Amino acid sequence: MAEDLRLALTSLRLVDKRLAIQDDGDAITIPLTGRPDQFVLRKYGAVLVEGSFTPRETRVDPIDMVREAADIPDSLVRFLPDKWEQLGSVIVLKLPPELDEYEAEIGRAYASALRATSVLREVGGISGGMRTPSIRKLFGSDAVAVHKENGITYKFDAEKLMFSSGNIEERMRMATIECDGETVIDMFAGIGYFTLPMAVYRRPRKVIACEINPVAHSYLVENIALNRVGPVVEPILGDNRDLEGDGVADRVVMGYVRTTHEFLPTALRLLKDSGIVHYHETCPSELLPERPIKRLQAAASGGRVEILRSKEIKTYAPGVSHVVVDAKVFRRA
Repeated sequence: MAEDLRLALTSLRLVDKRLAIQDDGDAITIPLTGRPDQFVLRKYGAVLVEGSFTPRETRVDPIDMVREAADIPDSLVRFLPDKWEQLGSVIVLKLPPELDEYEAEIGRAYASALRATSVLREVGGISGGMRTPSIRKLFGSDAVAVHKENGITYKFDAEKLMFSSGNIEERMRMATIECDGETVIDMFAGIGYFTLPMAVYRRPRKVIACEINPVAHSYLVENIALNRVGPVVEPILGDNRDLEGDGVADRVVMGYVRTTHEFLPTALRLLKDSGIVHYHETCPSELLPERPIKRLQAAASGGRVEILRSKEIKTYAPGVSHVVVDAKVFRRA
């Protein structure tokens, strides 16, 4: 499991790549730049230890290979981004306007240096209720990615659907949620971002995964099969506000941002007399942690809300944070 742990810690940017990983025959020790959350360590049966490490052997930095391969004027080489998102064999990057005229050449350079089948340029954010990314293809004919993370396979079209590496910690955490025997409703399932970790690593009675985007839903269905959780997960195409039932779920996952609070009445209708809500919100940093908690309390309409956890996941925009609040809601006080 050490390799799976290394990949997870690398995604969290916690591995110190200047130092060599040690294998003494009894244990593998990975050098870190910071302290991971305890749930990551517990998941892989790892512990933190003090120790010394030898320097890692020098290797060629991938950005140097990109710079060497890029057929652009020397004066523009410094603008080539040294950070990108790799989703399976698909690369997603941002380019400054200085490189606009050389998109094709840059796409070929990144594909060659990083052995990618497609290179995409992010030209805007996520828009609309379908959460569609603003993407332009620079190289390749097929942007379908098969991305493996935390032992889970996610297949999706990166040109049409979002996949945020910044949410990896939350996806990993959902694999540790104590939901055994529960009925869980994932109101914004997407391709299975949170549904799959729960279904693969826990034992819920059922996960009802609702998604309104037909493209995302088609990949959700495929990912359920790829990860062999068909007996547990029920995918539903449609608006979660149309879900039938009152008081049917032990747990509701609201992995959406920007207008999530508008769906709180639906979440609480679906929740049993007492149950847990994982509520995501984008919020101005100066209004944290009060605003999301107040919105939960207002939606409970006199019911009791017990806050179990509140955490900022990442920066969403300057001065705005993506936060998740876990709350146990008692619908009747």
